[in-house]
Amino acid sequence: MKNIKCIYFDGCPNSKKIINILYELEISFEKIEQTSLTGENPFKNYSSPTVIADGEIIFGSQADGGGCSLHLPTAEFFKQKLIT
Repeated sequence: MKNIKCIYFDGCPNSKKIINILYELEISFEKIEQTSLTGENPFKNYSSPTVIADGEIIFGSQADGGGCSLHLPTAEFFKQKLIT
């Protein structure tokens, strides 16, 4: 089973869409809400949302201070990357 993380910040309009896709696909993942992170936590420096599987960025990117991801992938994209 892959170690999957979804990094996001509350208020990002795209994070709910990605989280819902992951739930619909019944993918087990850890939600990491950026504004709750303290200090120099490295997860603060990712776009929202970012999905990481076993340390590899599947969607999103590293970014200084965060930001929003604009073009969202489909459920089929996540199914291919995370399930198969």
